[in-house]
Amino acid sequence: MKRKEKFSFLNESLAIQLNNHKLYTINYSNVEIRFAEELESYKNHPELIDIEEFSMNYSFGYHYSNNIDDLYSKEAMFIEVKSYLNNLKMCA
Repeated sequence: MKRKEKFSFLNESLAIQLNNHKLYTINYSNVEIRFAEELESYKNHPELIDIEEFSMNYSFGYHYSNNIDDLYSKEAMFIEVKSYLNNLKMCA
């Protein structure tokens, strides 16, 4: 889904606080594996692949699985995962 909408749910003034709310550790090899699985699942419909949606789901899933209920931490992880995936060659 190539949409122009953003999943950001914080305004810019609150985004500054994200560094103080990093309650997670990102396993980048796990992110790559999960995203590769997503690519494989939608190989017949590549238009349905959306890095922002994947990043949001990965962040919320991580926080849910680890019983972390912090909106800022979720947003910070979303931004990091999205940035990482946007820089991978497999996403080009």
